[in-house]
Amino acid sequence: MDDRYLKPYIVIGDLSKIHGLKNEEKILLGTDGSITNLLEILFGEEVVVETLYQEIIDNVNYRAVLLGVNGISLIYATSETPLNLIDEIHIREKIKKDLLSADIPIGKILKIHNLETRREIVEIAVKEVPDVVKNKLNPKRIKIPQRTYNIIHKNKVLMTITEMFNLEDHL
Repeated sequence: MDDRYLKPYIVIGDLSKIHGLKNEEKILLGTDGSITNLLEILFGEEVVVETLYQEIIDNVNYRAVLLGVNGISLIYATSETPLNLIDEIHIREKIKKDLLSADIPIGKILKIHNLETRREIVEIAVKEVPDVVKNKLNPKRIKIPQRTYNIIHKNKVLMTITEMFNLEDHL
């Protein structure tokens, strides 16, 4: 299948048959909206972001964070943001400042700056948990749901994000 035409409902349906995904996990894997917003709805609490790593190399912001509620880490996410692809200099500098200085979810940063974006899912999978993620999420399963997607702004990839979910243990 051509990746440009990834059909999340088919991929997620197949993965669910193999791995027994919960409906909440399926929704998070397939959404083209804000994960933060969905987590807040599911858990009835504000999502807290803990930045684990952040560095700018060659004008690309690399960031790793934990998203959690009530002191429970639910998602390990990494992002790559080529800052030079944000055309408006004043917006670029404000986004860069927010990424570097605050534990703000990316979805909220985009909303704060009123950027019109869309999400394009690149991969949906259930994969083995890397050690760095095991240490942060402490999943009971060997393999957890994860996805990679691009955030598109003005037909350019603004960010590439990978999210690994450990919701099953907390639903």
